[in-house]
Amino acid sequence: MRLFLAIELPDDVRSHLLEVRKRLEIALPKISYTRPENLHLTLKFLGGVEPKKFDAITESLAKISTSAIDLRATAIDCFPSRGPIRIVTAALDGSLPPLRALVESIEQRCNFLGFDKEQRAYRPHVTLARARPVLSPKFRQLASDATVDLWPGPSFLPNEFVLMDSQLSPAGSKYTPVAHFPIG
Repeated sequence: MRLFLAIELPDDVRSHLLEVRKRLEIALPKISYTRPENLHLTLKFLGGVEPKKFDAITESLAKISTSAIDLRATAIDCFPSRGPIRIVTAALDGSLPPLRALVESIEQRCNFLGFDKEQRAYRPHVTLARARPVLSPKFRQLASDATVDLWPGPSFLPNEFVLMDSQLSPAGSKYTPVAHFPIG
C-alpha cells in the first residue's frame, strides 16, 4: 500500500480551484495539472506501507483529538520558495494553530510507528500542478498575476481527515480513502 493522510476538499472549494486552474492553464500551459478528483490538502505522506501495519496506523490515528479547523485558499504559491519552480499550489490560510496541532499529532503517532518525521516546516497547500521540466522563477509572478482576482476562495470546515491509498498507473494516480478520522 502507498499511503498518505489528507483532508478532502468540499465541492465549492474544488470548483474554485478548478477556476484557478483554468487561468493557470492559459498562463502556464506546459505543466502537468493535478486531476480534479485528486485535489486535497496533504497532512503527511507515509509512502509504501506493509498491509500488516495498517491496523496499528488506524488505531493510533483514531486517538487524535483536535479542535475545529477553518481553512481557505488565499493565493498561488510555488515550491521551492526560491529558484526553479517544481510545484504550483494554492496556499491555505485560516485557523492554522489547530491545523498545525493536528499535523504535529500525526507526526508524533507516525514517528512512534516507525515513519520518519518530516523535517521541513509544514506549509498548508493544495498541489495544483507539477512542472517537469522545472519552470524559471519568473513564472511565479505570471501565475500570481493570472489568478489575482480569484482570491480568497471559499472557506471550509473539514469534519475529518482521511488515510488515502495512492495507486499509481500510466493513466495517473488514483486516490482511495481507506480510513476516516474525525476533526473537532
